[in-house]
Formats: sequence, structure tokens, C-alpha cells
Amino acid sequence: MILAREEVVAALLGLMVELRGMEPRFLAEGESVTDALGRDRIIVLIDCDHADCTAETIELIRKRGGEPILFSPFRMQTEVTRLASLYRTRSFTLPTDPDTLAQLLTS
Repeated sequence: MILAREEVVAALLGLMVELRGMEPRFLAEGESVTDALGRDRIIVLIDCDHADCTAETIELIRKRGGEPILFSPFRMQTEVTRLASLYRTRSFTLPTDPDTLAQLLTS
């Protein structure tokens, strides 16, 4: 699942996910993160600046068997890495190449 603050960023990441042979997921209109996590175990790419990027959401993702991965199209790598360390998650910044993203999604 992709939670991005900007729709264009979500679309770009969705395309990169599709290029790796995977199916990107996004929140449906009016759907909450909690509802979306009920589908199955998923990797959740969360924009550090998205409203749902909170300790509570990250813990909920883990409790539901998912894996949160933080990203940012605007912050510096050091900021994202520091936040990811705080939440004990992996992270990346944009722009990134498809191979780097694939490694995060499959490892």
C-alpha cells in the first residue's frame, strides 16, 4: 500500500511497483488505514509527511502483520533515516531507482 501526501508521488511509486511485477495498492475513497490493513499482510510505503505517518499507524501496521517503510520526496536522506531509526523501519528518499525500491519490497 502506498500512503503519499502528493497524488503524483503515489502514482510514480505505483508505477515503479508495477514495473517490478507487483500490484500497488492505495487507500480507496473514504477508506481508513485500519480498514486497508485488514485485507492481508502488506508492505506499506508511508510518506514521512503524510497525515497517517504516526507511531500509532506504524505500530498498527506491524500488529496486522505488515511492514512499514518510510519515504520522502522532500526531506534529506539523513532526516528520513533518523525518523526510520526512531520507528525501527527501513526507509528511502526520492528520487530512487527501481532496483533500490525492488530490494526494499522483496527483502
